[in-house]
Amino acid sequence: MGYSYVAKKRNTPDYYVKDSDPYSRVAVVNTRESNIRDISENPKYLDEVFDVLRERYHFPVEQSAIYYLFDRDPESNTNIELIEKYIKILANPYDNEDGEQAGQLLLSYPSIESFIVSNFIDETINLYFGLGKEVKNYIGKNKQIQLNKISDKTLIKAAYEFMNYLTAEEITWDIDDFAPASFAVFTKQEANYLLGGGFRLFSMLTLALFQMGILELDK
Repeated sequence: MGYSYVAKKRNTPDYYVKDSDPYSRVAVVNTRESNIRDISENPKYLDEVFDVLRERYHFPVEQSAIYYLFDRDPESNTNIELIEKYIKILANPYDNEDGEQAGQLLLSYPSIESFIVSNFIDETINLYFGLGKEVKNYIGKNKQIQLNKISDKTLIKAAYEFMNYLTAEEITWDIDDFAPASFAVFTKQEANYLLGGGFRLFSMLTLALFQMGILELDK
């Protein structure tokens, strides 16, 4: 989409920078570890990264939407109570209540690859996976699913898949107050997983596109 791009990968000292549009910028930062607990257990690390973004790259952290993207893969994130806590307190990309840090938790079931699949495959609500590696295997077997082929058209398709999931699960949702819906999604997904059915393919990354106005609902 032509954004300027700053990236800080895990365990690498350097930042990757691509200058495109000075008025539209995105920063992608890995937490120190891949486990979701790192959000609160290592706040100093993220604070230091934010300082670099402000000082070296003049990135307006305080005016930016902040999202925490994590997989619900049960092999990497096992603390159910902690996930539920984050869903409730990380509920707004700009500001949260009671002095909590800004940011919204976006979970993907079972992994972020679910978002990629939803760009290309119809009726993804009928796909179930227990682990992220299973989704990767599925992508490998379906050659039409390619990250470099994501476009405006495929993002709109992913949005329909996002909404179809919520409709199928009878979950009421509000773009600007999605935390209750996120908790409902988590509860239903956990119940299905515990019954042996795996996770119904779903990624909340689409919510960020709605909240930032990249995608809009046609009323």
